[in-house]
Amino acid sequence: MRVAAGGAALTHILSTKAPDHTGGELLAATGTALALAVAYTGVLVLLRPLLERGARTGLSGWPGGALLLLPMLLYPIGVLPDGPALGVALYVEFSVLVAGATGYGGIELAALPALFLGRRPVLYGPFNAVDLAERSLRGRRAGTPERLAGALAATGLAWFWIVPPLAAVRGGLGDAFDALGTLDPAAGGAVLVAGVLLAVPAPGPARLRRLRAAAFVLLGLGGAVGALPDVLWPLIILTGLAIGAVRLTSGGRRGAPERTAATGRVPARPHVETSSTTR
Repeated sequence: MRVAAGGAALTHILSTKAPDHTGGELLAATGTALALAVAYTGVLVLLRPLLERGARTGLSGWPGGALLLLPMLLYPIGVLPDGPALGVALYVEFSVLVAGATGYGGIELAALPALFLGRRPVLYGPFNAVDLAERSLRGRRAGTPERLAGALAATGLAWFWIVPPLAAVRGGLGDAFDALGTLDPAAGGAVLVAGVLLAVPAPGPARLRRLRAAAFVLLGLGGAVGALPDVLWPLIILTGLAIGAVRLTSGGRRGAPERTAATGRVPARPHVETSSTTR
């Protein structure tokens, strides 16, 4: 799905957006895309200690993804000049394509740095909603309703990433996909039905089912009113920053050494050899 979404978006950018820019703007776009690749690589190097912490105290998952997404808010706000704005779009969509081609399941903004650094940080982004849907298809104990829910959710979510950019292409291809835009409410309805199906009690981890059910109901409603996938970016940023703040705050409290009541000193901890320390 990432390959298809990235390919569709790049088709729109290169065939419709890029020709409307001057040579200087295209040069600025190329420079911006390269600068973003370098900048995000540096960010991942600097954040490595926090990204490799435990899930309850570090920035892995949603918090780290939110930090990477935060600068991208400049693009939809419209404050960037045309050249750099095009460069941001090129970097993002090419990264989506690279993430799919290399099998990286994290946030697309980290796909190129991960390829360069040889490390795949656990960072979540909007496309992980499709991964959440595909879990229903891969589960060994998944029943027919759960597999159907996974297929409906994955198809509906993919629709909103593939059809709109192709519909914006000039010419017959764009006109054909633009006509398909009338089915957007049906795609949102498919995601909504998936959430309802997952809400039905069934064998397996109930917590994960409830999480997916709630997520797909909300995403389905967003798709039905035309807010998908745009609503995912601010939602992930707000949620990720909140989770990160809680983790770092609670992690600091839990990580503080305990002092004995009698001496007020920190008790020594026995050294334990592990595979990492022996290496």
